[in-house]
Amino acid sequence: MKKRFILFILMLFAICEAHATHIVGGQLFITQNQDSYYNYNMGLTMYFDALNGNPGAEDPFVTIYVFRKRDNVAIGWLEAPKIERKSVNYANPLCGISTLQTYQITYSSTLHLTPTEFDDPEGYYMVWDRCCRNGTITNIQSPGDAGSLFYLEFPPLFKNNANFKNSSPVFPEIKGDYACVNSSFFFDFGGKDADGDSLVYSLATPMQGYSDKANPSAPARGSSNYPRLTWINGITVDNMIPGPDPLKVNPSTGMLSVTPGAIGLYVFAVRVDEYRNGQKIGSLTRDFQLKVVDCPKMDPPKLLFKPKGKDTYYTENEIITVKKGDPNCFEVMVTDPTVNQIVSVDGQAVNNSKDYFTLLPAQFTTKVPNDTLKFQVCLEDCFITYDNRPIKIQLVAQDGSCPFPLTDTLNIYIRRENNNNNAPAITTSLTGDYVHVTAGVPVTFDVFGKDPDKDNLALSGRGQDFNMNDMGMDFKPVTGQANVQQKFTWVPPCNARKGDTLAVDFKLEDMRCEGNPMPVSKPVYFIVDESPNRPPAVKTSLTVQEVTYQIGSSSGISFDVLATDPDTNTIVLTAVGRGFDMKNAGMIFEARSGVKSVTSPYAWNPECALLDGRAEQTFMVDFVTQDKSCAAATDTTTVKLTIKDKGSAPFPEFPNVITPNGDGKNDCFVFQDLPEDNCQDMFKDITIFNRWGKQVYYSKVRPNDWCPDKISGGYYHFVVQYTKRSYKGGLIILK
Repeated sequence: MKKRFILFILMLFAICEAHATHIVGGQLFITQNQDSYYNYNMGLTMYFDALNGNPGAEDPFVTIYVFRKRDNVAIGWLEAPKIERKSVNYANPLCGISTLQTYQITYSSTLHLTPTEFDDPEGYYMVWDRCCRNGTITNIQSPGDAGSLFYLEFPPLFKNNANFKNSSPVFPEIKGDYACVNSSFFFDFGGKDADGDSLVYSLATPMQGYSDKANPSAPARGSSNYPRLTWINGITVDNMIPGPDPLKVNPSTGMLSVTPGAIGLYVFAVRVDEYRNGQKIGSLTRDFQLKVVDCPKMDPPKLLFKPKGKDTYYTENEIITVKKGDPNCFEVMVTDPTVNQIVSVDGQAVNNSKDYFTLLPAQFTTKVPNDTLKFQVCLEDCFITYDNRPIKIQLVAQDGSCPFPLTDTLNIYIRRENNNNNAPAITTSLTGDYVHVTAGVPVTFDVFGKDPDKDNLALSGRGQDFNMNDMGMDFKPVTGQANVQQKFTWVPPCNARKGDTLAVDFKLEDMRCEGNPMPVSKPVYFIVDESPNRPPAVKTSLTVQEVTYQIGSSSGISFDVLATDPDTNTIVLTAVGRGFDMKNAGMIFEARSGVKSVTSPYAWNPECALLDGRAEQTFMVDFVTQDKSCAAATDTTTVKLTIKDKGSAPFPEFPNVITPNGDGKNDCFVFQDLPEDNCQDMFKDITIFNRWGKQVYYSKVRPNDWCPDKISGGYYHFVVQYTKRSYKGGLIILK
């Protein structure tokens, strides 16, 4: 929001000051547009009185204000244009009344919100404040002077160093229906959340806000406690619509229910709180009005069923058994006391995914009072029950009563024997149904399914009182025709205790009848035995677990490390330096794992810096192997590594005369016998000067011999420098 909020919206500057009693209800919304630069959609859904409202009060746009919840500081505002206007329909269009007509008007705009500019932990809220409400409302004082404030809280868009995605709930279109005095009325106010958040519903007194007749579209103000409507005497939030059963809301579904006691036009509000992972992240209010009228008395239809061979009507605690050879159809009756009433009948199999039955006929019109229709319920071949389980057929008769159809429900429980489908068979590659297992030791076998009718089959497994995946059991469902096969594998976990028994039911389903498969099952019982374990061992290729090494030797230190395990467990071989990091010291060793045996080479070419100014240093390396069985065991061997510096050799005796005449004898000044470097004393350079002090030779690299064939004879002197000592001498060149 802030400046960016205002920059990305269409600014409309005309302000509608028309006053009228027109607002029926509505709610605000904010939804996220995934993968779009204009990442949010903000707006208002408003319900407008199409009969009593002044057309001049139908605003071309609405102004929505946003505040920070923590301190009610204004963050920004949005002018959203009207994008849709349509009539609110009745659930049954034939039941419309001339005194109730409502428009649904939607205002909306897309915009870009920068999440990091909305990072306050307590979140934000948006409001729309407008006067005035419908002047014919029954349950509040001075309805025509009462304003309407819609409110929506939303969480920070940036929290825990990441964008926080959220959209407010979405609600289905409200129906414009009315309720009847002393009759039950149900009104679905529930919504859905695109983020999968939980919604909790409660009744609330509608907000009034700060707008009034004089300033019907005044700029909204931030507040932690907005004014609310004033009820007439005897009305509270607990009986906003009074009667034998006052208005209530189901906190989980948002379903409203009421049995009103008097005619009128009643305003109410529902608060919808949004929760994610048990934490409240948002809230909004939905306002609306319900009209209660005095309706003609209507009686519902009635369903009746008399089983074959019975003199009394069916009661729902009976189970009807249909045996082989019995008729597939039976007769049910429906009556309705009203003349010229259209009655329809529908049905479903409640505990089957497919119905597998038909109703004929399914609709009729009554000709006389308490007219009676007889219709047939005919069972198809796949209407079959297994394991003595009945199928519940739910029949619903519905008439054309207003404002809602009246209904009657009849539940018939039917157990029907199988006619001509042979059961499949399930077997395993095991010798029995009981398997002794050991923690950490793999178990594997095959499960087979076969059908004599060559129908499609589905094979699956399920743990008795446990989840197979949680226990690490691998048995993927498989399908096929006539024959199926699948492998079961399991490594019993370490927490499997001796004496435990786990049962897995392997189920095979004959899929000839979709939604009503014929199942057979076979249990396999796993008995956990004690888990023995022998420890692993580790050793090196060294004859003695000690190595002394003089720095500068060409070969370095190297040997192999071998870990073995007498069992079939997976073992891991690692190494650790005592009080030092092996990698920083330049040691090379790779941790490895395997079954039964593992080998890994060790190598080290130590450098002078490791001596840290001392003549020698000792390093201890522990080589450790551990097996991965449930009774884990380890073994360790330690190698002692001592590194030393070389001693300092004396300077050799240098010649004082050379004769570079090319005869191969005493032609060169020989440097081959200079002392070797050690960590404390290393060669720096050599310089040769003539008698006048002019440099004639210099080298910073340990030189080869100096054979001065192009230099004149005479006296020369030289200097050999090491880091801690030097040597000076004289030299005569004869030619």
